[in-house]
Amino acid sequence: MEGMNVTFRCPQCQSVASAELDDAAEIACSGCQTRWPLPADAISGGQVKRCVVCPSDELYVRKDFSQALGIVIVVFGFVVSSLFWYWRMPLWTFGVLFATALIDVVLYLTVGNLLQCYRCQAQYRGVPGVDSHQPFDLETHEKHRQQLIRLKQAAASSPAKSEI
Repeated sequence: MEGMNVTFRCPQCQSVASAELDDAAEIACSGCQTRWPLPADAISGGQVKRCVVCPSDELYVRKDFSQALGIVIVVFGFVVSSLFWYWRMPLWTFGVLFATALIDVVLYLTVGNLLQCYRCQAQYRGVPGVDSHQPFDLETHEKHRQQLIRLKQAAASSPAKSEI
C-alpha cells in the first residue's frame, strides 16, 4: 500500500482535498478539517474495494491524464492541419495529423492508470492491482448521473413543500 492516495471533493465544504491511504485509519479535508474514518471493507489486501469517500463500490480504471489537455492537443492538430490544407500544402497537412496521432500514442503508452469512483469522482493513485478493476462503463456512469439529477430535484422541491 505504499504511496496510495486519494484526491476527492469534500462532501462538507466542496473543496478539493487529498489524503494518503497508507496505514491510515481516517481521512481529513484540508479545507474544513472534517475527518471521517475509513470504512473497514474499503481497502482489503492492499487493494481498494470500494470508495473511501462515499458508499459506492463501483470504481473504474482510466488514464491519469487531463481530458481537457487531450482535447486541446487534438483540436490544435486539427486547426493547424486545416490551415496547411487551406494553403494547399498536403504534405504538411498529413505531417501534422500524423504527429498529433504519434503524440496521442506516446501519451497512451507512457501515462499510468488511476482508479476513479463513478459516484463522487474520487481518484485513487498508487493503487496496486488497479488493472483488476473494469474500464469505464457508460451505463454505470449514466445510472449515477441520473441518480444525482433526481437527488438535486428532490432537494430543490422539498423546501417548497414544507412552506405549504
